[in-house]
Amino acid sequence: MAKVLKILTNDNPKEDKVLREKSEYVPVEEIKSKEFQDYLDDLLETAKKSKIPAAGIASPQVGVLKRVFYTLNYDTNEWQEFINPEIEPTNLAKTSIEEECLSVPGKIGKVLRYANIKIKFMDRNGEKKCIKYTGLNAVTLQHENDHLDGILFIDKIIK
Repeated sequence: MAKVLKILTNDNPKEDKVLREKSEYVPVEEIKSKEFQDYLDDLLETAKKSKIPAAGIASPQVGVLKRVFYTLNYDTNEWQEFINPEIEPTNLAKTSIEEECLSVPGKIGKVLRYANIKIKFMDRNGEKKCIKYTGLNAVTLQHENDHLDGILFIDKIIK
């Protein structure tokens, strides 16, 4: 049974240090392991049961420096995992939307991001995928992907 993990926040210096670290690539063998599959279930459960409604959660937010995150698709209302994601803009159009984050409590700010992206990733079966996203879904994916590189949205707020 999946369990809720502790969400790290940037107002704790030790936790902020972890949030600022770069995450590691997850090998296919590890993805297919029972331990990792259980971890994926725990990470998703953590997002679903967070005190504030979450649109996504990245592995570093629970102190595990692996290149994995979940987002809630705004078109389908379904959660999806992204393992070892690589994001590319599909054109140069940008958008700015107010963002907030489970790891940065009480802060909101506008961030300029690509409006249209494609993301290459692996699913929980180790299958490679490539999907295009636009609008709010594209923004959410970029926000969560930043976590994998130790970047918080407050580092990118436009003045």
